[in-house]
Amino acid sequence: MTPGRRRRVDNIPEGQTAIVGVNIRTLRQRKGWSQAKLGELMGWLSASTVCAAEGHRDGRQRGFTADEIERLSSIFGISPQQLTTRCTNCGGHPPSGFGCLACGAALGGHPSAATAPSRRSTQGAARS
Repeated sequence: MTPGRRRRVDNIPEGQTAIVGVNIRTLRQRKGWSQAKLGELMGWLSASTVCAAEGHRDGRQRGFTADEIERLSSIFGISPQQLTTRCTNCGGHPPSGFGCLACGAALGGHPSAATAPSRRSTQGAARS
């Protein structure tokens, strides 16, 4: 938290904000939405708010209120628990060069890696 700023009492715990940020980015990209589109759906004033929510604003992570978690969950069609929980398959960090089939985390965390061809982790995924 930035010095001089007070933590709102209705914010979720700081440890969960990074998890929510990763999940927001993954879900937003999966739907093909820009940061501006998600910002518009949330009623946020600019795409930079989404950037901060995803944790990509000068290394700072924006906090979330319980109401924002409810709204984001509704927008993405998932439960608040799913939004605030790290993937049990990969912990949000798939092995280098792989993507997670369970949560959709990109290869090595790089957003463009989500479109890489077929090298995906199958650990924990159902096999045919």
